[in-house]
Amino acid sequence: MLPDDVERVERTAFEMVVQALEDYKAQAATIFQHETDLAQDIAEDVMREAMEDMGLSGFRERLYGKVDYKRAIYVFTPCPNSVALMLDAKAEKGNGSATIQMSQTSMRIEYRRRGESVVESGKLPSHLSVNGRSLQVVSIIAKYLYEEMSDGYRLKETIAACIPSGLLQSRYNPTPDDTIWRVGRHAPTLGEDFRVRLSYKRLAKKAPWRVRHIR
Repeated sequence: MLPDDVERVERTAFEMVVQALEDYKAQAATIFQHETDLAQDIAEDVMREAMEDMGLSGFRERLYGKVDYKRAIYVFTPCPNSVALMLDAKAEKGNGSATIQMSQTSMRIEYRRRGESVVESGKLPSHLSVNGRSLQVVSIIAKYLYEEMSDGYRLKETIAACIPSGLLQSRYNPTPDDTIWRVGRHAPTLGEDFRVRLSYKRLAKKAPWRVRHIR
């Protein structure tokens, strides 16, 4: 696929997810207010419920991956494209970035830390081959920003971000100095897996449509 075609599929899939989150925002706020589970568990539940409420043009293929919601769907641009939709929910209090694991991106991560170049390869393929069918992987993060109240949680907003495919490396992260990433919260000395933070500001500067605030 040409880079423009890859990006067109990503944007179309992302718009569907954003619309689902927008349609479900009132219910999400109510659930956060009254539920007693951990905020992260609530975020995962309301994201799945939002997608199920919308309904997508899907087909039966079992997908594997370390994300909260994954489904094989058709994305029309206007031609049908087979897509492996990978959605992950996070509940956090900060709004400047989203922490991801290497299993959530097909990009090669490049940035500088204390002047030194850091390079790490993503572990999510750009396409999945399932039963002879090739599915373009679209990876999206939905971050639920909340604050703790005396009687529950107050959902302030949801930030959705579409992580670029590794096929778009030259557009979004060609060098360590031209990047959409920030240093992740992990401790290599303790044997923790490499993580990185997706900067909303840097990503939106390259493509404003990839970051959406749902208030």
